[in-house]
Amino acid sequence: MKTLVLVSHPEYDNSMTEAFLKQCQSDIENVDWVVLDNIQTDFTFDKEQEQQRLAQYDRILFQFPMYWYSAPALMKKYEDDVFTKNFIAFEQEGVLKGKEMGIITTLGDPIKDYQVGGREGFSISELLKPYQAIAQGGQMKFLKPFVISQFAYMTDAQKQKLLIDYRSYLTNDNFDSFASFQKWYIKQLTVLKASLDDDKQNRMDILIDYLQSNYDQLDELKWEIDLIKKEDDE
Repeated sequence: MKTLVLVSHPEYDNSMTEAFLKQCQSDIENVDWVVLDNIQTDFTFDKEQEQQRLAQYDRILFQFPMYWYSAPALMKKYEDDVFTKNFIAFEQEGVLKGKEMGIITTLGDPIKDYQVGGREGFSISELLKPYQAIAQGGQMKFLKPFVISQFAYMTDAQKQKLLIDYRSYLTNDNFDSFASFQKWYIKQLTVLKASLDDDKQNRMDILIDYLQSNYDQLDELKWEIDLIKKEDDE
């Protein structure tokens, strides 16, 4: 699977969050990180070039800070220039069909504020409906948004979890499934093991074996549950 991350941030060079996320994915093959500021000319994008770029990827992710309940102006301009109606639904029908679209957005406020009854009054999913509509028009699969709230206040442990979750969102075929995540995580540890010394490799083997054992038990439990459901249906 090839993933494209399209990044827009008015203060990109000064953003601790963007610097952290860029470092998180820097060693991953088949993930390309594109900063919109670097590919625009006079606040305009090359429509044909960008449409060709999008056609190369399986998962297309828009990454930006939430600005007044939407994306920054440059991200919106990219959408206006590149996601033409003909490109999405008519002239080149099928180019986007079956691809995945996802949103990675950062918040300066607590995530609990973004809900009915919260301070902002709307959920993140509600605010991102226009992207879901674009995905639907292009017959794409719209992924659950990846929301990062108050990065500046995160502890080291929270940042470590963010690193893992972010890499999963970029590369895991089914990141929202616990079983799929565990399988993906085992694969990541196996790759990491090759770069360790012998002592650490042995310790890593113990961890991988433990996780694999739990994964096998989870898979067996799922099989038993499916069997019970089938018997009930009969």
